[in-house]
Amino acid sequence: MAQNISQTSKKNLMANQTQYYFGYGSNLSKEQMAIRCPESSYYASGKLLGYSWLINTRGYASIKISKNDMVLGGVFKLSQKDEEYLDIYESVDEGMYKKSILNIETPHGSINCLVYIASDNTEGKPQDEYIDRINLGIRSANLPTEYVQKSIRPFIPED
Repeated sequence: MAQNISQTSKKNLMANQTQYYFGYGSNLSKEQMAIRCPESSYYASGKLLGYSWLINTRGYASIKISKNDMVLGGVFKLSQKDEEYLDIYESVDEGMYKKSILNIETPHGSINCLVYIASDNTEGKPQDEYIDRINLGIRSANLPTEYVQKSIRPFIPED
């Protein structure tokens, strides 16, 4: 017998579901994620194949399709509330970032993760305040030097 689930029950079920999230910009920082998303927890390092890292004309990180490239980042477990907070930080309602579900490789296997991609993927220069946050994220995520030099340093100077 099929069970009919009320809207309230659906909301309650969704609130308890874990969503995996792949952070590649300032949200590489475990410290920043703990503040922005208090119920989140770090899961593992992650790799997104077929994309490249950039700073857009608004001055913030994004990714774009790039066949032979990859983006390294961190995978976090989020609650529904954490995802709602990230939607605000990433200005989803204003159209600055769009939400996608992409396959991320981790040491524990491939998983589908929520990824925010900027609606503006034209290369630009970083906001001054953003440089420090990206550098903190690089250190927090312990990204490989070779990757940082190739993918991030063309946009973000060392501090």
